[in-house]
Amino acid sequence: MKISRRKFLLTTGAGVLAAPGIAGFLMGKRGVETESVRNTSLWSTQAPSLPQQPRFEGDRKVDLVVVGGGYTGLACAYYAKKFRPDWSVIVLESHTIGSGASSRNSGAVSAKYQGLADTEMPQRGFNRLRQFIETQEIDCNFGPTTLLELLTSKDAVQAANIDSADNQKWISPETLRESIGTRYYAGAIERRDSYTVHPAKLVVGHAQAALEVGVELFEHSPVLDVKRGKPVEISTLGGKVRADHVCIATNAYTPRLGMFKTSMYPLHQYSLATRKLSHQEISTFGLDKWNLRFEEHTLPVTFAMTPSGHFFIRIVLGYAGLDSSIWPDLTEARRVAAHLFEKRYPGISDIGLEHGWSGVTGHTLLGKQIAGPIGDGNIHISVAYNGSGIMPSHNNGYLTACQITGHSESDTQFLTGTKGQILVPSGYYRNLLLKPGLSLLSPS
Repeated sequence: MKISRRKFLLTTGAGVLAAPGIAGFLMGKRGVETESVRNTSLWSTQAPSLPQQPRFEGDRKVDLVVVGGGYTGLACAYYAKKFRPDWSVIVLESHTIGSGASSRNSGAVSAKYQGLADTEMPQRGFNRLRQFIETQEIDCNFGPTTLLELLTSKDAVQAANIDSADNQKWISPETLRESIGTRYYAGAIERRDSYTVHPAKLVVGHAQAALEVGVELFEHSPVLDVKRGKPVEISTLGGKVRADHVCIATNAYTPRLGMFKTSMYPLHQYSLATRKLSHQEISTFGLDKWNLRFEEHTLPVTFAMTPSGHFFIRIVLGYAGLDSSIWPDLTEARRVAAHLFEKRYPGISDIGLEHGWSGVTGHTLLGKQIAGPIGDGNIHISVAYNGSGIMPSHNNGYLTACQITGHSESDTQFLTGTKGQILVPSGYYRNLLLKPGLSLLSPS
């Protein structure tokens, strides 16, 4: 999910200039949202179930504690235990393993990092993910796909950079009308450099791999505080952990933990899917030709066909305020998603939109990740994948494990911490920047 930085910065900048001088306005107390509820995604209903993991209780000393049970945290724990089998490695997850963005995304995978010009390292990261899937024999529908970049205006068509020699092909609006039954678009670009995966099956595969090498997983064990030092002291609802090394892999939930509150922010998405379609319906609506579709907006819109035969839309809702992971009105979010779906695919929407789920991702203004050692060097962070995190999160988990254990790997040079970030003020001004700015940029 790529967000146009120029348009976003211009819009939010205007909001700052218009702000009254009340920076000290009381915005309420922020903290980890231990009681938040994560509704079940369609992906999660189709993945193998993991055995329930225990809550963390008591007081322990460990070599490595990983905060966050998604792709990054599970990969870091897995590789760290592989490199140092003598270490005690635990993962603390606030809800259930893999219940965050790792099981709520669009399933799109590419050999790219947002905000990184280098192309060779992302390709190596992509190869690491593929090798992990193959080695662990994870049945997660991983494979190549054809991406359709949909253009919604003549201006967008004129600005498009189409290079037929670079695995790209122009698709006319007439072809779109005939092939997929929509008159909404001014044309499209077919690209052949993307992959798709079943995200929930992939995160289950990560968890199973971690368990197999001896990592301990704890669910419903939110971390409330991280106190720097040697060792680091981690406070949870059920007890305390003292750790020689810590990996923070909480992505969008990181600011509520009290970390990087001015460097990153959470954005909310909503996905709405059809009922399971028949083979004839899939063929009639042209869903077997381009099963991944992307509208290039400041806040992009994604359409995807799942391996199970469901077609879904994914939209960006915006910023909820106070860095919250809870969207205040999911009923309205569903209505907005249905409206956008019906405008683009009226024939498909008529057959029934049944499955809806929300999610939240971590972002920075320049689209660059935050990853690397902080503090005394024994706390490592890997967050803010800017909506395109399947491959980078696994790769960063590997690279973070290399840094922590001292395993030699030249690509750790790309974990540069917070270098090159633009600060986003917290409190009143953050709400003023993000909430109205994103609302103005939402597609119709």
